[in-house]
Amino acid sequence: MEAFRALPVFVAVTLAMPLLVSAAERDQDSETATRPEYGLKLNAARRLDENAPSEEGDAPTYLTAFKMIGTPNEKIELIDSAEVRRGGSVLRGDTITYTFANDEVYSNGNALVARNGTIFKGPELTYHLDAETGEMPNATFRYLPTQMRGTSDKIELLGEGKAKMCNAMVTTCREGEEAWWIKASDIDYDELDGSAVGKNARLYVGGIPVFASPYFSFPVGSERKTGFLTPRFGMSSTLGVNMEVPFYWNIAPNYDYTLTLKPMSKRGVLFGNEFRYLQPTFSGQVGYNVIFKDKETHERRYGVAWKHYQRIGDVSLGVDYQKVSDNDYLSDFSTTIRESSENILNQNFWLSYGQTYWSTSIGVYKNQTLRPNRNWVEKPYEKEPEFNLSGYVADFHGAVLDSRLTATRFRRGISTYNGLRGTSGDGNRTLWNTSISYPLMGSYWFITPKITYSLTHYNDIKHARAEIDKSSTRSLPIYSLDTGLIFERNSTVFGRETEQTLEPRLFYAYIPYRNQRHMPNFDSSSADLNFAELFTPNKYTGFDRIANTNQLSAVLTTRYIDSGTGKEWFSATVGQRYYFTDEKVDLYWSNPGKTKNRSDVLAASQFSLFEGWRLEGAIQYSTEWSRISKTSAGIRYNPRDFSTVALYYRYNYNPNDTRDAFYNTNIKQIDFSFQWPLMKDLYGLGRYNYSFRDKKVVDSLMGLEYRAGCWILRGAVQRYIRSEGRSTTNFFLELELVGLGTVGSSPIQALSEGITGYKPIGPKPVEVGRYDYYE
Repeated sequence: MEAFRALPVFVAVTLAMPLLVSAAERDQDSETATRPEYGLKLNAARRLDENAPSEEGDAPTYLTAFKMIGTPNEKIELIDSAEVRRGGSVLRGDTITYTFANDEVYSNGNALVARNGTIFKGPELTYHLDAETGEMPNATFRYLPTQMRGTSDKIELLGEGKAKMCNAMVTTCREGEEAWWIKASDIDYDELDGSAVGKNARLYVGGIPVFASPYFSFPVGSERKTGFLTPRFGMSSTLGVNMEVPFYWNIAPNYDYTLTLKPMSKRGVLFGNEFRYLQPTFSGQVGYNVIFKDKETHERRYGVAWKHYQRIGDVSLGVDYQKVSDNDYLSDFSTTIRESSENILNQNFWLSYGQTYWSTSIGVYKNQTLRPNRNWVEKPYEKEPEFNLSGYVADFHGAVLDSRLTATRFRRGISTYNGLRGTSGDGNRTLWNTSISYPLMGSYWFITPKITYSLTHYNDIKHARAEIDKSSTRSLPIYSLDTGLIFERNSTVFGRETEQTLEPRLFYAYIPYRNQRHMPNFDSSSADLNFAELFTPNKYTGFDRIANTNQLSAVLTTRYIDSGTGKEWFSATVGQRYYFTDEKVDLYWSNPGKTKNRSDVLAASQFSLFEGWRLEGAIQYSTEWSRISKTSAGIRYNPRDFSTVALYYRYNYNPNDTRDAFYNTNIKQIDFSFQWPLMKDLYGLGRYNYSFRDKKVVDSLMGLEYRAGCWILRGAVQRYIRSEGRSTTNFFLELELVGLGTVGSSPIQALSEGITGYKPIGPKPVEVGRYDYYE
């Protein structure tokens, strides 16, 4: 008898109610004989589509219970593990009475109603199936997608996914771990909108009320909603004590606007504005931050940013525009070292069109150059406008064809600094570069010959130097040959089956000499020597200077690759360039003198044989100074997520750079950073970047992260040098209430920029069973 009591009876009321009711009445005294029959029907019936409409246009109703008593089409009572289903709604209880006339369900004892991921439980429930309305006293509820739960003296189900909770409490904490909760006299809950609005609401953290409001709106799901976002608090040596109060306006699904008030004790009130938009063919955002009177400068200060991208068929339109009111705006109002060190702000507009083998574009590329503390920063030339036409064919009977035509109007004007007249000017440049290469390759070898023809014409040149011609032309060919071999062999290292490679590579380039001392220099500079630059024919970047070249680069690489996983656990590369002619082309109109017959030696390697460990290093040995000119070396240990320790050393040496020079590239720094668990759910964070050259700390950061079940606390202190002789100290403290929002100032951006491999900890993952969302 007891074994059979675990088998429920499943019935489809709309299809077979008379038969099933009579069977239930008939078998009240012989339950054991009938239950196996109805148990077999359970599987077939449950495969019906519960959301499919019946012939009358209504969703069918399904009843389940161990015993049923009643009269067909009038009233039926379900006894013992009773259940009613219609559409997406599920109702349960110890006993359920279903009245046909008013389509009312009354559940008594362990009542439950579930719909759209929300579950309500209580001692009893009155519910109308068609209208999806009802009442439940002394109820609890849970929203499964976000694990939000709560209690209420009475829940009124209002239909269309809406509910009203009286004297309610909500939280995302697990039972017994109530670290925070919200209490309200009334909460209006909307499943479809994914939001809840509380009246006379109070936020408790650790049992202490920290916020109260007659009106309080918070998200339940991931849907956006108009209202005040959680405020943020911070403290900085340049801004003082500050607070951000953002108001979010969800204008439409594809438009929104955020107004942020940021009072700062040392500066005043900053008004932040951000408008975002999204359409099928275009998207973008506009930001405008303004402080009408800075307490320190007594001036109006602002920052503007506009990003826009649009596509109309094959035509693309783009905007990247930034502007600030003064040179110190970013360094004063930024809270990270990367933002504060930004000196060149783009002001670009472009239009492009492309097809399979060719594309064209026209644009205006301007900039705002900032000089914090009035330090010298060279302003890049502006292009007003620049036109490009390019074509590319990857396989023309085995050859690769590439051609580009560019016409640019450069503007910068004659600049001065501290009374010194600059050498910049304006002018037009037309450039045509076309090349053909023919790659040949086999299983262990490759060879690629390439010929490029470069034609450059200048006109209408206005320059401070008298020897610069107003009009000039340069044409020359560029020849290169790239070839290499790949040898492989199987080996065993530390008991592991590995595959070792040996990869020699040669790159030869020849460029004849052309006198360029009478030509302007708009965008060329000396390329930094690295492995990629060893395989380029021209030592200068840009197009205004093309060095005469007769040179050969030789590089040798070896790798050890795990035969089972394909992981590269060790590699080493060494390379050098050899010159067969003296250099005659200089960057800035002077005689470069005799060229050394070989370049510096480059070497680099990385080692990651042991799980979680990575060692890497690179060296540049100067053949001119007979000493190491550049070094970078580091070790990182990352055994698992949220656990990383990194130590790096960087060294640059150039005897031509002095401490007072505009461009000083000498560096001697050590950089140590970590994110590491100190105890369960408590993580230590830190960075220490020290300059031996300047004998000062460039950037330092210390912090902690703690994760509980339903809240995360982050705190950090950062101090960094933002400009010569000036530093900033920022204090961050952020409390994240999972499912509600964050309070305080977030250190995540500073931690991500400062700590190698940093990953912000998130809420503890909830173990979801296979049937947890099934009711």
